[in-house]
Amino acid sequence: MNASRSTSTPVRREPLSSASQQAAADDRFAPLTPTDLSERERDSVIALALKVLEPSAAYVTLTDPEASLRYFRLQLAREPRERFVCAFLDSRHRIIEIRDLFQGTLDGCNVYPRVVAQTALSLNAAACLMVHNHPSGDPTPSGADIAITKRLRECLDLFEIRLLDHLVVGREGGCSMAQQGLL
Repeated sequence: MNASRSTSTPVRREPLSSASQQAAADDRFAPLTPTDLSERERDSVIALALKVLEPSAAYVTLTDPEASLRYFRLQLAREPRERFVCAFLDSRHRIIEIRDLFQGTLDGCNVYPRVVAQTALSLNAAACLMVHNHPSGDPTPSGADIAITKRLRECLDLFEIRLLDHLVVGREGGCSMAQQGLL
């Protein structure tokens, strides 16, 4: 059997109205639901979504918390362990580099402000956007998340590197600490 063929079972649907047919003609993904896809197809769709959303040009900025949450949620929400990622930005908040700095366990990750500062300085970053996932799915920042954010902000302030936000993502959504007043 050809490995690229879908193994999902076709789903029988009611006939589409003319408006729905036009919408379907414009968007071939519109009639699909998550249950229409196999696990492998879901992974392919997520990979495609990441490619569509992935910042690919040096001038792409990360100034919109909602767009940043969507991108990083797709990238990290399904991870089985905590990962701590940092987007290093120039003075106009254009992406210099997005780097996966630390990996942890199911419910925690050691984050070292010294490493974050060293990396930011080596990249000549003017600002940073921190992101980590909660494998539990709940994006509510923990007390430890709030404490490390404060330590990171204080550390980066010494080098005049601005911490723009710390995002927490999970399967259930995302949280911007800046928008929550926790920064």
